[in-house]
Parts: sequence; C-alpha cells; structure tokens
Amino acid sequence: MGGLGKTTLVKRVHEDPEVRKHFPVRTWVTVSQTCDFQYLLKDLIRQLHEEGKKLVPQSIESMTTTELKKFVKDFFQQAGRYAIFFDDVWDVEFWNTIKFALPESSHGNRVMLTTRKADVASASYIESRGLVYRMEPLSIGDSWTLFCNKIFNALAI
Repeated sequence: MGGLGKTTLVKRVHEDPEVRKHFPVRTWVTVSQTCDFQYLLKDLIRQLHEEGKKLVPQSIESMTTTELKKFVKDFFQQAGRYAIFFDDVWDVEFWNTIKFALPESSHGNRVMLTTRKADVASASYIESRGLVYRMEPLSIGDSWTLFCNKIFNALAI
C-alpha cells in the first residue's frame, strides 16, 4: 500500500550517521513504475563516482546494459562495504535483473528496497535471507495523533 512511510523510513536509515560510518559507499536509487534500466545503471554509476569524488567515466554513455552491469559489479567488488537503497520497486523483473549487477561477498553489504508489491518482496526474500519487513498502516488513534502534531505544530511555527 502507498502512503505507509516506506520511503521515509528507509531514507532515515540511509541518512543515519551510524549507517554512514559502517557503509562508506551508499547510494539511493528511485526506481518507479516506468523504469529505464540502462538509465538507472548510468545514474547509479554517476552517484557512486560523485559520492567518492571521482570523475564519472564518459565511456558509460556508450555501454550496453550488460557492460553497465559488469561495471557496477566491478565497482562494488572494489568498494568494500556498501549499502544500496532501491526505492519504489514495482516489478519483479527489475529485481531479477539488478541482482546480477551486485557482487556476492562476505563484507556485510546491504541492499534495501521499498515496494508496495508483494511479489517483488517475495522475489527478494531468498537473497535477503528472509529479512522482509512488512509495514502496516497506523491505527486510527496514532493516525489522529500524527495528523494533529503535523497540523498544530506547523501552525505554532
């Protein structure tokens, strides 16, 4: 379901100082319903290079999807510990494609994704060793409290 706060929760994890300390290489990728996989891989490469204050290789513009996946995989293998956040994944095919661009390692790397689709969560279930968190809507009382805090605190400012 949309509107549960999945993105907000995961964004807080991404920005947390402790997470930053443990995962020096981090990236945030918004996937969305209409995902251009080649563009997404190029954007991922750009983010990784900019985060590391490195020049983005011009060669990525002419690479095929297979070459881009290999480039990403090689980058992460050399990076050490990393955390990747894929936000708003709509399609199982995305997960089945992107997982081959991520190296298997024992460095304690993390891949997190948000989705409102149960089949996407199920597809990632095996690779995540069962670490799927299902968010539930707030209760009516908690919803009302949150609403009042947002409205009346905003008015007090």
